[in-house]
Amino acid sequence: MKQTILVPADRIGVLTQTVRDEIKNKIGVTVSVDANTVELDGEGIELQTATNIIKAVGRGFAPERAFRLFDDDQMLEMIDLGSFSEARAATIRSRVIGSKGRMRERIEDASGAAVSIYGKTIAIIGAWKQIQTAKTAIEMLVNGAMHSSVEKFLLRAQK
Repeated sequence: MKQTILVPADRIGVLTQTVRDEIKNKIGVTVSVDANTVELDGEGIELQTATNIIKAVGRGFAPERAFRLFDDDQMLEMIDLGSFSEARAATIRSRVIGSKGRMRERIEDASGAAVSIYGKTIAIIGAWKQIQTAKTAIEMLVNGAMHSSVEKFLLRAQK
């Protein structure tokens, strides 16, 4: 079965032959790139896994981080900021990243999930519980909670 995914032009270069070979060798899904279109050829759960890895790379994850999705308990969750104005989306992005990237780093450390902020999406890779913790923290920031409140939530979640 074939599947096609569009990847942003500035992220397509990340899908090197080495990355494509890794996907082919691990789960048997063939990945071919033409301009900014990625075509996947495979079956079932393996095709879904490869799709999620390509989407994760397209949303700003380094391939090594996206490869977490090879594990059965790992999933990809995306939070779409497309419904917000450009100015509000920029504010949300900067709040989630935090000063010198500390808030994103704090969310990752406390939840165990990997977080990528790219364009109008925030992507999270992790186990279900890790994603729930990271997503709750991000939603708190989106809804205007102070960073200190989010820090307290993350401390409680970490215990």
